[in-house]
This record gives sequence, C-alpha cells and structure tokens, in this order.
Amino acid sequence: MHKMHMCTLVPLLLVMSPGCTMAQVQHTPIPEQPSTSPQIEVDGSGIVSLELRTPRNTLPDGTKLSTTRINFTDSSLLLGVSDRLYRQGGIGSFVIGTTATDGSINSSATGLMLNQLYLDYSTAPLEVTIGRTDVATRLIGFPTLRSDDLVEFTRVLDPNSNGNNVEEQSYGNVASLTFNSRLRYFVNLHAQHLINSVVSSSDQTGINSYGLNLVYEGVPALTADEKIPTWGIGYEHQDIPSIDGGGNDVLYGGLVYNIAPNPVNRVDVRLQDVYSTGNTLTSFGSIADTYRAAANSVAVAFRYLHSPFGKPSYQVALTMGYRTYQNVAHSGTYALALTGIKRLGDGFDLIAQYSYQHRASAYAAPFRGADDNSIQLGLAFNFNSIFHRFLGSRRSLLNLQHQYIPD
Repeated sequence: MHKMHMCTLVPLLLVMSPGCTMAQVQHTPIPEQPSTSPQIEVDGSGIVSLELRTPRNTLPDGTKLSTTRINFTDSSLLLGVSDRLYRQGGIGSFVIGTTATDGSINSSATGLMLNQLYLDYSTAPLEVTIGRTDVATRLIGFPTLRSDDLVEFTRVLDPNSNGNNVEEQSYGNVASLTFNSRLRYFVNLHAQHLINSVVSSSDQTGINSYGLNLVYEGVPALTADEKIPTWGIGYEHQDIPSIDGGGNDVLYGGLVYNIAPNPVNRVDVRLQDVYSTGNTLTSFGSIADTYRAAANSVAVAFRYLHSPFGKPSYQVALTMGYRTYQNVAHSGTYALALTGIKRLGDGFDLIAQYSYQHRASAYAAPFRGADDNSIQLGLAFNFNSIFHRFLGSRRSLLNLQHQYIPD
C-alpha cells in the first residue's frame, strides 16, 4: 500500500515542480518566416537572326561594320520574386534581369547589360518602383523584331547616350510613383537618372530627367475588341549641360486603335508623337547631339494579327517613322520596317524583317552613312514560368520585355 501511494505522488510532484510548471506555460514559438510561399517567375526570350546589312557603315570610333552577322540583340532573362505583405493587401517584389546588347560594339562579339534590378511595392491603388528598369516614358509597343529597331522614332531619347549601345535608350535608374483608378487610368510621377555614356556628361550622376504621364489601359482580355485599348500622354524635362545646348522639355503621346476589332483577325494602327523643345544646338558633332537637339518624331505602325483559338498564329506589320529638327538644317530622317512572324509552336517563332532608313546630310554625318538596308531571317523563343501564382497577368515580367507581337 505504501508503494502504491509513492507511485501516485511522484508524477504529481513532477507536475507541480517549478521546472515542469514553466514547461507547461511556455508559448508556441513564432516562425521566423511566413508560411505563404512567394510567387517566383522566370521569363526569357531568345531572338537570333542572320542579318545582311548594306552599305558597310562605320561606327563613331572608326570601327567598320560587317555586311553580314548573326544578331542576338534583345535576348534576355528575367527573375522576379513577389510576396504578400502584412497589411492592406500589399505586394513586395524584387526583379533582376539581363539583356544581350549589340555585339558589333564589343570586341568579344558578346555583350550583356543589367537592364532590370529594382524593388517594387504595390497596393490596389498605388505602386512604388525604385531601381534599374524600363524608362518611365515608354508608352506604346511597336511590332518590330527588337526594341532598338527604329528607336529614334519610337522612344523619348536619352540625351546622355553616346550611341554605341542603343539599349541605353530603353533603360535607366528610375524612382516612380503610380496611382491608378479602377486599374484603367494610371498616373505616373517619376524621376530618372538616364544612363550617361558621353564623356562631357559622365560626371553627372544625379537625377537628370523627371516628369509625369497618364495612360489608359483597357481590360487585358478585351484588347482585340475595344476600339482604343490603350492611349497615353506625358511630359518630361531633361537636364542637359548648357555647353551641349541646354535642357529639353518633351511632350509625347500615343494610342492603339483597332481598325477592325476582332479576336481572330485583328487589324490595328499604332501612333506616337514625341516633340521636344528648349535645346539650342544648330549642328551635329556626334550621335549624342542627335539625341539632344530639339526635334519632332512620329512613328506609326499598321498590323494584321491572325489568332485562331485565342493564340497568335502569324503577324504582318509595317512600322514607319519620321524625325525632323527645328534648329538644324538638312537633318530629317525617315525609316520603315516590314516585319513577319509565323508561330511554329508554343513560344517558338519564325521571324523575318526588312528595314530601311534614309538620313539627310547633316543627320548622316555622325552616323557615317546616309542609307541603311537590313534583311533579317531567324528564330525566336519565349518562355514564362510562374510558381505559386497569386498575381494577375498585368504584373507579369513579360510586360518588361519588348513584344514583337504586342497586345
């Protein structure tokens, strides 16, 4: 009987002991990381073409370009990670990416540019972006093979670029704040450090461009049915040293108009105008001067897209551009690009393009050539992989890449 009481008291004493009491009231550990997995996105595009270019032009540094080459410019790889934030349904994102640049300006015939490296915070009505990414002045996508095709007509140009790397026209260090109404109207306020590659401005590392724009974007699924699925207008101020003619004020606007709204057989026109004023240059001493001088650029593209079963099958497009300068005589230039795309498989396309550009005498001097003809034939591959998806298609990294089959 005594043994029985001892067996009953021992467990009771253990439970009542201070050490056991502390063990009973210890709180469950809080995990250091949230249990929700982030969305991870990996996007890439490879575009390679055999190119025949005539005549044989010369770069500003005296390098003579070959009439034939294998062109892999605009091939890119992007990685993005996004996660839900604790409050207000916010999303935090990190993106890093690289793109291939023109091999003709690089002694190793290869070139990679870190074109995306930014952080992003967004809620339903607001988005904040800071880092290296697309310039905030990009409005309309044109159906050329690459983003640098006809770039002087389709972009608000970087006045601090020396022209050796055309990709500098597309990217910069950007801090932007975007407000939206019902995910249709987007107001973007931004400050930028456009890439400096000109010796005279290479010591300027601060903000050299700022402005705002208003963009309308229709429902993504109905872009082929709306008459005007996209339009936008904007203002930009560019700081340029007084020795190079002084700063520019830039007004720009564009739209996409569906001539024949149809999800299967779509015919649309894309129009954009970029007008700059303020710079006082009256002659061109370098390619950079052609980016700075006060000018007016118009780009227009006509496109037919056949999309049976809701996916593109083939596309034929004609893109044209005209640029003239207010203060420089004999400086006009015009160009065109006839582009054809045939989809061979999911994300795998046969591509072809003929382009021509004519430059008046003053404009031709820094480019060492009045005329350019180019014929390209090649293949393109695009892929998009998303893990743990919880974000919509508007936030896809594909929107950061040039789309030769634009929405």
